Amino acid sequence: MKKVLKVLGVILAAILVIALLIYLFVLQYPNLKKDPTIGKWYRVTTSEMKTSEGGKYRAFFKKGSENKVMVYFAGGGVSINEETARDDTYNTTEIFIDMLANVTMNMGGLASDVEGSPFENWSIILFPYATGDFHAGTGEFHYIDHDGKEKILYHNGYVNYTQTMQKVLELAGISDPEAVVVTGYSAGGFGAALLADDIFTNYFPTAESKNVLVDASLLLYDDWHTVATDVWQTPKEISDKLTGSNLTLDCLTALHEKYGDGVHLLFDSSTRDGDLAKVQNYLDTGVMDVTEKEADIYQQILKDTIPQFKENGVSLFIWDGVAWYDDPRNMTAHTIIATPAVWLPFEEQEQSVAGWLADAVNGDLKDYGLDLVNKEY
Repeated sequence: MKKVLKVLGVILAAILVIALLIYLFVLQYPNLKKDPTIGKWYRVTTSEMKTSEGGKYRAFFKKGSENKVMVYFAGGGVSINEETARDDTYNTTEIFIDMLANVTMNMGGLASDVEGSPFENWSIILFPYATGDFHAGTGEFHYIDHDGKEKILYHNGYVNYTQTMQKVLELAGISDPEAVVVTGYSAGGFGAALLADDIFTNYFPTAESKNVLVDASLLLYDDWHTVATDVWQTPKEISDKLTGSNLTLDCLTALHEKYGDGVHLLFDSSTRDGDLAKVQNYLDTGVMDVTEKEADIYQQILKDTIPQFKENGVSLFIWDGVAWYDDPRNMTAHTIIATPAVWLPFEEQEQSVAGWLADAVNGDLKDYGLDLVNKEY
């Protein structure tokens, strides 16, 4: 038995060494430099960029050979009050920023180097999520942790974003792209909706093809404006767009009113998103749990919102057929653009989410799967 334990100990030690070497030499990236090499990933950081706990935050950039740019916001939860501030649900300490970014870049989704992808040769600016504020905050949130100690949650997402954008444009030579896609999943999808106008106004105003894809970001909450102003301290020109309970709809409506047909707006969701149903239950009742009842509620919210999206020029892709993790209940998966499923055509739609987006970039806007909101599960 001792010999077996000794062998297991050696194996474990070897695995740890290999993991450390991978982190040090594979998952970390060089700092962005002037005239970066095409096709190579770089980290972007400044002294003002930080995570919710005050640690070092890094965004990532890859220059493509085409004059086109994707701005990609990762997801990971949200902090709206003292209770949620205590729960580390937005990828700060558990996952090194480089490791999180590496997963997003290389797990086979939209930001991955997938041969034959219509975005294969695009420049990508990628924002890992580490601030709990939908990438839109500038403030400090003071709260008492589980041990009774006063702590600060740094809602620094907007600062991280602006510092990154300025540095990338200064060093990388992508200030006048032909096409821009602003996208994100989950919390990052909300971030894409919140920050798309800022991106088009301040960084890429001359892009002929402007596109926004919000992936799996739909939650109703009457206090979004209050959270944005008082908790996250989001810039006023952004928080002023939040006039109702539907943050995503408010932002996409504002984009449609400002740009009209000059911007392509896209939204996708599974029909009974288990994660969004869970968070919606918390927003409604204060309980972070989910049953099929909450999935029913989410499906109805999605059904009710579709006509409002359509009134504001939003193209939609509704899908199902992918289970919520391994849960046997009738709930569907949360997000798609960070996974290999983004490239796979759905049987009913005969189209993939990536193909739908690529068509939209070229001005071909279509809806898929709208009838699924009426499906009985």
